[in-house]
Amino acid sequence: MEAGCIGESSDWTELEGRSAAHYHSAAARARKLHAEATTPRLKQYLRETIAKFEGLARKVQEEEQIPSKSNARYTANW
Repeated sequence: MEAGCIGESSDWTELEGRSAAHYHSAAARARKLHAEATTPRLKQYLRETIAKFEGLARKVQEEEQIPSKSNARYTANW
């Protein structure tokens, strides 16, 4: 498994706009790498990466559940 598939960039803003499934998948890949990691520093980095992906997945799921203000106004007029 290649480490490049996880967080190829340290700029997390590039990850915005992805689906929750994408973040869950990325977290799963990071967990597999974590299980194979041998150094404490790499294990710590992967734990942080997993937490970041899980947080992003939660954020996307929450945003999907909250209707946008424009949609709320539109449906309120009916």
